[in-house]
Amino acid sequence: MKAAICFLFLDYLPLAVRTYRHILLAMGLTAAINGLLYPIMALYVYHISQDYFLVGMMMALPFLAAVPMSFIWGLVSDRIGSRRKVMAVAGTIGGALFFVMPFAGTTGLIVLRLIQVAFTTSFVLMNAVATECYPSRKGRSVGDLNLVGGIGQAGGALAAGILLPSTQMFVGSDASIMMFSISGIITILAALSLLPMVEKQAKISKSGLNGMLSFGQGRSLLPITAVALILPLAGYLVFSVFPIYLGTLAIPWDATMIAGAFTALSAVTGIFAAGIAGRACDAHGRKWVLVGAGAAYVLVWGGMGLTSDPLMTAILWAVPVWSFFYVSVTTMVSDLTKDHERGRGIGLVNSAVNLGAAMGSLAAGYLLAEGTVNTTFFLAAGISLAGMAVALMTRETLKSRKQPMID
Repeated sequence: MKAAICFLFLDYLPLAVRTYRHILLAMGLTAAINGLLYPIMALYVYHISQDYFLVGMMMALPFLAAVPMSFIWGLVSDRIGSRRKVMAVAGTIGGALFFVMPFAGTTGLIVLRLIQVAFTTSFVLMNAVATECYPSRKGRSVGDLNLVGGIGQAGGALAAGILLPSTQMFVGSDASIMMFSISGIITILAALSLLPMVEKQAKISKSGLNGMLSFGQGRSLLPITAVALILPLAGYLVFSVFPIYLGTLAIPWDATMIAGAFTALSAVTGIFAAGIAGRACDAHGRKWVLVGAGAAYVLVWGGMGLTSDPLMTAILWAVPVWSFFYVSVTTMVSDLTKDHERGRGIGLVNSAVNLGAAMGSLAAGYLLAEGTVNTTFFLAAGISLAGMAVALMTRETLKSRKQPMID
């Protein structure tokens, strides 16, 4: 919460203050758009297509685009020695595509979203910048960054039901034009806000292709990357169908309002969890935070499969497991890569996350079309158990000796 207050007053006093301010602002804005889109996109595609399989395609294909692009943006940023230029240019292009979306049919919308995500995936480099600002407390820097992201996501999710109610979900509606236009403006502002950022002088990688693909401590990175694929695969089995699943519960609200409220609820708990996760990683080690996240997912998804009570569903959905998973896995990868390799390291782990999300979304679309939504929760719990087992095979990356801090 301290990071959130410092963000609001733009007075984050520790090291690399100006750089951290810029990525906090950009993270808050981009997370707000993610929070806005999550409860809307699945419902919007279903309303204009009446096809559950296309809902799965809308959720999955953008993630597939992000699989290579997460790594490519990291590689490019390492190659040119700048993260901000990559994020500013790619983010602006991605934001501009929002202005075309309200006039596109289902296929066009899916294609536009796929192209857009290929560019906006560059924003994952904010995590690399955060660890470079605070090398001796990587967990806290990533945790506080995601804390601000949680605030933005909660705000965006609460706005979803207001900006695009389900009665206005058709191509070219005034509400859809306004919602996508606002998303475009905010995304472009987030990208351009990074241009004045002062970056730490990074060593530029001048190695050939083989050298660019060889980085970090490979053997230790492998099981971490595997966990980064498996747990999101399980999660997106649920995430992709959840806005539609909520419509089957006995909640007398508009469908978009319900999905927005649940998304905001999980974002609010994530606000507090992100900071705690970062501090836990720095104080107690990264590995056991990651293992704990896997165990928590087993319990959450299994519990949701056992109940259809709206209150219990809300309580389980609000458990902020994602914050502990993402902060720990990102921090571990940053430990295993040098500054001039970190773009590729962060890109690699996010490529794994996006591949898992794509696989989970495709499977979710199929299960939704087959009418087997309830079994999805138990399947997700089983896959999460496998992810926890792999997490146990990772090695602890936290060094007992403190690194010198850089101003």
